[in-house]
Amino acid sequence: MLWIIGSMALVLFGTVGMCSLIVGGRADDWMESSKLIEPSTRSPFSGEDKIRVVLEGFHNQIPVSDLCKREGISPALYHSWVNDFIDAGKARLKGDSLRSATQSGVKGLEGENVALNFLGV
Repeated sequence: MLWIIGSMALVLFGTVGMCSLIVGGRADDWMESSKLIEPSTRSPFSGEDKIRVVLEGFHNQIPVSDLCKREGISPALYHSWVNDFIDAGKARLKGDSLRSATQSGVKGLEGENVALNFLGV
């Protein structure tokens, strides 16, 4: 039984040793170098940059393909920004109408409350 545990440990340490030889260093070094290869999840474009590009595309002064080449983005990314821009505008306009309806509803309830207080109810 002891020889089984010993041979399993030898296989485990041998595998780790081979991996470090393949990578060319310690596991910590490999982890550090892999961080350099991972793609960034943060967009290099700010919200203002995206709006500027989308609005420039809306003006149709230059073709969208030329705009995308100049800005260094793909047409698919540009169209994604356009869709986000339109969705945000719709949500904002819908929010204004909901807020207006809520404010008028509150005013109506306040009027009813004043009437009920006048009647002593």
